[in-house]
Amino acid sequence: MKKKDIVHYSGAAGIFVLVIFLLLYLANNTIPTENKDIIVSIVGMIVGSLSVVIYAIIGRNPDEVADLTSKVESQQKQIQTLVEQKDAYESLMINLQKDIIEKLALAGEAAFASIIKNRNE
Repeated sequence: MKKKDIVHYSGAAGIFVLVIFLLLYLANNTIPTENKDIIVSIVGMIVGSLSVVIYAIIGRNPDEVADLTSKVESQQKQIQTLVEQKDAYESLMINLQKDIIEKLALAGEAAFASIIKNRNE
């Protein structure tokens, strides 16, 4: 693991544990009514950011996912280009084989005709 990955992982795990402890604290203690809206807003924002934290814990960085997706798309384009080139090469080979067979057939026909002509003479 890279040092950067370890820092991200430990930070994400720390935030996750902090959110769990915050939720346990709020479950056991009452919130004064004058601060209730502020606490609910803060807790909502923290819980809303848990998806990024969970992605970091399981090792999925959104930037890495986007980078890998672009690499996959690039490789798919390269594969498509290679397939098209292979098909064109295959077509050329088939045409070359047809031409060779046709020329050999003509040469063979001419050879047999000369053999038959020589026998008849």
